Amino acid sequence: MRRGLSDRSRPPYVTLLLIAANILAAFIVLVRPEWVDEYGFRSSAPSVITAFTSLFVHANALHLMGNMVFLAAVGVAVEIATGSGRFSLVYFASGLVGVGLYWVATRRMEDPPALVGASGAIAGCAGYYSLRYTKLRVPLAPKRSASVAFITVLWLLLQLAGAIINIGQPVQASGFFAHFGGAICGVILGLLLKAPDLGGMRLGHAVLDALNDQGPEAQIAHLRAHLSQHPGDISVQLRLAHEYEELGDKAEEIALLSKLVFGAQGAEQVQSVDRLLDLNGLSSVTPVRRRQLADQLETSQAIKVLMTIVDGDKNDPQRPEAMLDLAGRSQGSEAEDFARRLAEEYPLHATTEVARQKGWLV
Repeated sequence: MRRGLSDRSRPPYVTLLLIAANILAAFIVLVRPEWVDEYGFRSSAPSVITAFTSLFVHANALHLMGNMVFLAAVGVAVEIATGSGRFSLVYFASGLVGVGLYWVATRRMEDPPALVGASGAIAGCAGYYSLRYTKLRVPLAPKRSASVAFITVLWLLLQLAGAIINIGQPVQASGFFAHFGGAICGVILGLLLKAPDLGGMRLGHAVLDALNDQGPEAQIAHLRAHLSQHPGDISVQLRLAHEYEELGDKAEEIALLSKLVFGAQGAEQVQSVDRLLDLNGLSSVTPVRRRQLADQLETSQAIKVLMTIVDGDKNDPQRPEAMLDLAGRSQGSEAEDFARRLAEEYPLHATTEVARQKGWLV
């Protein structure tokens, strides 16, 4: 029985830390209400520091609750789908762009209020998220639905309209400017970072799961069709490799796994490397790339990958480098054995001198 497709899951550590930091700041504001003015962003006295701190300070409990609920929903989805690093970039860049647009719109006003809240940053996550799920449809009424892309564009237009209508009233307009600026930043980052359409991918996964009972040939045809539209879909590539295994097509399986070992992460990468080792298929990967791959793996698996170089062509210029890598990754007598073998086979090679300097050769 084939397993269904599912997204890779990572704990959303950054989202949880952001929520905790915002709640902590809210408790401090209860004790020191002046924090809203001290750490909120003021157009009359702009500061990079307050532009950043304003993302954590909220005006009241209702303001905080609304933002944290939305952050828990959208932030988790974006972080799990894109990774903590990219999520952090989208969140903080969008928040700061929202602050920047607020400053541009209110800098000539007389004593505009301090801008506080994570709304702009969260709106940026929503903008980025919308690009990843453009084809998903949201039910609006019985037999009526709209795509995520349509809803996002409509929301942006409403924010822009609200900002324009309230242009002379900074208290009302400030939120609109921050929301609009943050969301636009999120959309632009989604385009620049080439955020894949996860909505289309998920719809494709649902179709593929419904075809689980078909034979390998039919599965392969459907999987290839899906990958022609979503070439970066790692989970489908793994499933395609499994179908090649079921069909006994080692050449196609090795060719696909040789790419997957560099595109997959975590358990999926380990699984792909193990299967490629079982097939003796790492020879399809250049020795230089194999050494790069070893740097991404745990010690035991890295040693197996490096051994494919050492046991290969004796004239390969990467072979002494692989021996040195093995000496560095091994422990005790094994490290000495690799270093000794390096010195015996390549006595004049630069790597032998490196091994001697590191004390691996007595």
